[in-house]
Amino acid sequence: MSGKTCTTCGAVIHEDEKNCPQCGTALIATSVPTISTPDEAGTAAHNISSSKASTPAISRVLANWKTSVGASIGGFFAFLALGRSIELVSSTSYGGFLLYLIASFIWITCSICYASSFYPSLFRADSQYSASSAFISFMNLFFGGIIFGCLWNSNLTKGAKGISYIVYVIIGVIELVIGFVVTASVLL
Repeated sequence: MSGKTCTTCGAVIHEDEKNCPQCGTALIATSVPTISTPDEAGTAAHNISSSKASTPAISRVLANWKTSVGASIGGFFAFLALGRSIELVSSTSYGGFLLYLIASFIWITCSICYASSFYPSLFRADSQYSASSAFISFMNLFFGGIIFGCLWNSNLTKGAKGISYIVYVIIGVIELVIGFVVTASVLL
């Protein structure tokens, strides 16, 4: 006999339903054991509990993820405001230019740290910093800008980590190396 099992509440539904009538979770097709004796019932119960234990745990973030558009827009405007204020300071004097270089290096380093450790941790059930969709949406666009921030929010919506964070880290490291080389050549 074939049925669907709810991964959240464990209910077995024999009708042709797409969502669990008890909790609303999307259902997956499984085979339901036919039980004829009490001994088989105990074995079947053990097999069902074992299969539940082997299902991979989903992270708190992915389980409740909904991109916060307002927070994303706020993160992007904060990203623009920070970049613009650093540029304004750099145009005032030589000291401002040095401050611009230092702030840029700090910014790139923080962005690399965010992309290499915080973002990937959102997909692990055991290690998460925050489960707030608004905070994460803000931070994705604040650190990733419009391109990578939107990619990261989209990946969280799909539940797939993707490789965009690796690409971002590589680009960030290249920026740091080029920045150090150019700074050394200008200052020396």
